[in-house]
Amino acid sequence: MKFIERVRQFSLKKAGYINLTIAVINILIHVFVMAGILPYTWVNGGRTENYEAACSIAFSSIIVIAVTMLLTLIASGIIPVKFNRFFGIFLTVILIVLLPFSFIGIVQQFLGTLFEKCFCSILALISFLTAFRIAFEKRWPEKKV
Repeated sequence: MKFIERVRQFSLKKAGYINLTIAVINILIHVFVMAGILPYTWVNGGRTENYEAACSIAFSSIIVIAVTMLLTLIASGIIPVKFNRFFGIFLTVILIVLLPFSFIGIVQQFLGTLFEKCFCSILALISFLTAFRIAFEKRWPEKKV
């Protein structure tokens, strides 16, 4: 059995729900930083210089996470969208191109603070695995001859 076929055995919607749950946890982490509940020195590798910079980074991260949540909702079929051939291939290519960035995120978490190594790295790893499953779904109709 090919590797991609083995990956596709895991439920697409289940991968989507797991990915969305992790995204919500990530948003909560950023909200906690902005609210001062979580020290800003615990995130971003502990390199953020002050609270204002941490809030700016957290806000940007929340926007990026919200966009990826929308992509996840569509790509995993939680929000049913009928794909034509172009849009299906385009979405798949975008998701596959974004995978290396997700992998880099795992590495960054392991190089970060103790909080990032112990907690966020697990989230990043699970997120990568579910994103991998979602990215390699065939979501376009066969080409008509």
